[in-house]
Amino acid sequence: MSAISTTIGNDTSAESHELPRTRLSLYYLVGYTLPVGVSLMFVPQTMMNLLLTNHAYDDLGLRMFGVLIFSLGIIAFGLIINKASPVYTVTLFVRGFIIAALFVLYSQYGDPALLAINLVVMVGWTLTILSWRKDKAEERG
Repeated sequence: MSAISTTIGNDTSAESHELPRTRLSLYYLVGYTLPVGVSLMFVPQTMMNLLLTNHAYDDLGLRMFGVLIFSLGIIAFGLIINKASPVYTVTLFVRGFIIAALFVLYSQYGDPALLAINLVVMVGWTLTILSWRKDKAEERG
């Protein structure tokens, strides 16, 4: 019994690899993906108007996109609660791709909603990259 309590109580090795700031920055990601996903699923045109779109988008496509965004939020929340720190850096690459893709789409379509979405993603990416760098610097000592 004492071996179990020692193992549970002495979790310092896992905590040192936790990347606490990076983990905290992912709450921002969850904070926008879940509500935006729900909004796109249930009130897609209202959400697009809030994003200042100048295009007409089909409700079905927006609702499907809402399902995807909400699902990504659930995955990000799962990463946070399971302290999956080795995967935190993957979120940087994924969001980097999203940022680049949204800039390309904006250059093709000129929809201000794409810039609004990109701004939200870039803020979160910046928070995470700065947090990750600080966490890694502390790990190295």
